Amino acid sequence: MSKSNEKCGNVGEPMDSEMFHNSSCDTTLKNLDKATQTGIVETNAVIDTFPDVRGDKSTSLPALPNEIWLKIFSNLSHGDLLQVKLVCKYWLQLAQAPELRRRSKLVITTQNLKNICDFIKRQDFKCESVVLDEEGRGFTSVDRESLLTVFKHLGSAVVQLKLYELSSLSMLSSLLPNLEELNLLDIYPQKGVLVDFNKFPNLKSLLMDVDDGDSKTQMQLFSSFYQMSGIRLEALTLNIGRFAASCLAALALHASSLRWLKLKIDFDISRDSILQLQLEETLKNFTQLEVLQIKCHNGATARAILENLFKGNRLKAIALDFPYRDDDDVVQIIAQKWSDSLESLELAHYFITGNSAKWLNFLSGKLNRLYLRECGYVPEHLLDSIAPKTNKRLTELKFVNSNLTPKLFWDLFQRLPNLTTLDFSCNQITDLEMNYLFRHLVHLRHLFLDACKSENDIKLFCSTPNISNLAKLQTLQTCLCPIKVLEILNLDFKFKELTKLYLSPCSRSKNPPASTLVDISKYFTALEELCFYNVALRQTSVLHKPLCFPRLCRLNGQRLF
Repeated sequence: MSKSNEKCGNVGEPMDSEMFHNSSCDTTLKNLDKATQTGIVETNAVIDTFPDVRGDKSTSLPALPNEIWLKIFSNLSHGDLLQVKLVCKYWLQLAQAPELRRRSKLVITTQNLKNICDFIKRQDFKCESVVLDEEGRGFTSVDRESLLTVFKHLGSAVVQLKLYELSSLSMLSSLLPNLEELNLLDIYPQKGVLVDFNKFPNLKSLLMDVDDGDSKTQMQLFSSFYQMSGIRLEALTLNIGRFAASCLAALALHASSLRWLKLKIDFDISRDSILQLQLEETLKNFTQLEVLQIKCHNGATARAILENLFKGNRLKAIALDFPYRDDDDVVQIIAQKWSDSLESLELAHYFITGNSAKWLNFLSGKLNRLYLRECGYVPEHLLDSIAPKTNKRLTELKFVNSNLTPKLFWDLFQRLPNLTTLDFSCNQITDLEMNYLFRHLVHLRHLFLDACKSENDIKLFCSTPNISNLAKLQTLQTCLCPIKVLEILNLDFKFKELTKLYLSPCSRSKNPPASTLVDISKYFTALEELCFYNVALRQTSVLHKPLCFPRLCRLNGQRLF
């Protein structure tokens, strides 16, 4: 299993579709091979969507600019994009645009490597985004020969790469001349592996977050990072700990080009005057930063970073996480320096005082996105912080593990009519509160709720507005109760856009039989990912009917094919 997540994926985070999954992808490979050989897009049966061409029934399709079609296609999953390519030559060309190709990724595992190698020998196949998932076992010597063969054909096209073992990166480094984005966030510890980032002259994004306890791997990565020459990164994730002085020196070399920066600082920088001065001087070199994420030991470190960062950086997104809730000045600094550009603010383990509430109030009509995770607050301050009046600008709110009183719940969501994303997980929620959301937040696309706490008869839940009001949902996390209501009311309703469903057991549905999922599948015709937390589901029990979740490709965090 991947080191990155042992549950069902990162709930709430967007997940790219995957092209090849495991050994059973052989059928997919053969079908793609056959389609390529027969030239399926050349057949006369397809409809051409050029504006001056009509179909057999003289029905002309809308003439839209390429930019509009690309915008539409960008909302489709990888599976849907494959179908788009079969409609006509025009759509085939559009679906191969770089911004769409990069959304699909080739996942290479120990199980499917041989199939991919055989396929790529027969076809001129290219893919820009690749994941090497050794699945905790590592590739054998035979696997590595196959991997070299794959990347000799594929490597020049790869611009995004995520992997879990440095030895694989070292082996393939000479075959990746156009690599732009390298993800090493979930790297496994390995000794004696040399990595040279200078082998990737086009590198723009480097993500690495090695734990301070893994000193060998950390030293290997930071040594290579420090020796980078002639490369100017635009995105960087960096853990400043054991090798702080060297990290800051290397960071200074990229300061003028960085647009996206995530810093994790594993010490109290205020206790080291030399490092504090070095950090302050480094920060003054930043000029183009747009996204800043800081995770540190205390508010003093976060404040020092924000104070010394040049106001001319047009920051659009800021995320702060420091555990001691000991500094309420940071929001004031943010509001005073970046209120004209800021669109997104995330605060974790932060206590909203009267002073910080005043400055959050100042930002309330400017932010599109506000995340508050495990934040403390005084009730009378919270409403003024988020929505002192009706806030039509805020479209995304994450309010995790910070329970609201019933009155505050009603007052808050009454003032946020345009929410499209609401994460209210790790908070207790009642039937009445769910119904209130279903009645008023009709624009929601992504909704994350905890399992309900109610033990009342579920029929009482049926007499009020239900979840069918949220017809445009694309992602849903909840217990079974809102969905059971649809069944009890015998509603002819379908979530036509919902592709991700995360279910949790509650007091009214602790151990539902697998047949329950089969029964509710009629409401989720587009579902691609299903997870039922704390409930063991066998694939055969859910998929024994051919029309049960026909597009499902992930079940309880595991790929199905």
